[in-house]
Amino acid sequence: MTNSPGILFHGQIDDGNRKMHFKVLGPERMNCLLLFLRPDIPSLNGVTMVADVTVNEHDLPMIFVSGSEYYYCLEIYGLKKENETEEHYTVLAYGGTQFLVAKMKNGKDIDISIRLNEVMSLQFPLRNHTEVIFPIQVDHTPVSRYTFYNKTKFTVDTMWIIFFKQSKDRLHVFIHVGKKLNFTLPFDMPIAIMCEVKVIIGSILFDCQKMRTIEIEMNTKLINFRTCFTKAEYEILYNKAIVHIKARKGEFRSIEYFYRNKSEKYFHSITVNHNGIMRPYKKDQNGDPCSVINGRLNGLFFSTDIDFQKSQPFRSSPFGPLRLHVTASFLFISNLNLYFADFYCHYKVHYVTVILAKRDSSADNFCKRRLKKLDIHNNPFVCLNTPKPVNNILVCHGNGLRIEVLYTEALNIHDIIHKQQGHFKWVPVIGRGESRPNGIPKNENCKICNL
Repeated sequence: MTNSPGILFHGQIDDGNRKMHFKVLGPERMNCLLLFLRPDIPSLNGVTMVADVTVNEHDLPMIFVSGSEYYYCLEIYGLKKENETEEHYTVLAYGGTQFLVAKMKNGKDIDISIRLNEVMSLQFPLRNHTEVIFPIQVDHTPVSRYTFYNKTKFTVDTMWIIFFKQSKDRLHVFIHVGKKLNFTLPFDMPIAIMCEVKVIIGSILFDCQKMRTIEIEMNTKLINFRTCFTKAEYEILYNKAIVHIKARKGEFRSIEYFYRNKSEKYFHSITVNHNGIMRPYKKDQNGDPCSVINGRLNGLFFSTDIDFQKSQPFRSSPFGPLRLHVTASFLFISNLNLYFADFYCHYKVHYVTVILAKRDSSADNFCKRRLKKLDIHNNPFVCLNTPKPVNNILVCHGNGLRIEVLYTEALNIHDIIHKQQGHFKWVPVIGRGESRPNGIPKNENCKICNL
């Protein structure tokens, strides 16, 4: 900024009262300062302040230790309040310095001047200070709101200073007071952008209308997340999948089984240690990084791929040597809801992911608000054809096209085998022989499946 506001720190250091005052000189656009002051040694605590700049002078509630080895680090953020009803600020300016409180005679004054500069790099505070892992969960609410939360609950009200940055945008600061973190951003987010969050957690030492101070209890590491698609983007992705199917001359074929390949250890644990109950688990990051189901929806993946010549599942698998076949008509039934969830590729093969959810279940309610619903009897991917007396499952097959089904309910393998609705089979393994722990992101350069 052209006429950067100056911050003058004036302190009097003596044996009995090592305190410091500060004055704010002439800021125009800012109405609040956020200060982080700490000794450059871990054994001594610092303070964090939120101060109204309309007040010219504040006491800094900190006892300074003088001596040639005691340096202090100071970071100042000049904030502008964005909303009268929310403690929501944006960062306009930043300044920082390091100073030494040297040994002095009684009554000796020191002055520290800092000029705040316009924020260019949107830097986060306390990056060279101790940072800890504090798992912050990110929840999405349609259309595009995001909530940060953590299950840790403090015994008293605590101040949460939330720094939030979306790519190529200003740095936001939110101040939340409560026993636990549960904070929703007060605005909708654009889709497909990377965001960063950092939280400063502190016990409240002093709180009035003009100034607040806290003692930092926790300084979290940065976490990042990518904003996900809304229904509008899913409609575009769906249309891209349709165009690709037509270009590949995809056609429907009847299938007998959905199947799932895993290691012998995986199925042994289910059949022996969990009474045969195969439970859904969190969807990994495979596919489009903006898919709303990634890390949020529990499910079990089943393949529908078949060898065209034999109309049977492929004889080998990259995901494990033990294959569970489940009769398709046993899983794919009319009282379930079907949703389009993803269209992506790994350079050669394109995949369509559909969700099969029990009506009015938590998974169904999640999908209903976020994904494109399909007619289970009439859609371009996998359909339930109901000629009596047997249900016939039709799946679209084409060169370089695969349909995968994410089933969101638990399955009892013992019952499936006992009712002759499925069976196990050993198959040769190709490649790694197991899925990657976090999945594989889609090919971001593909012009077919990227928005």
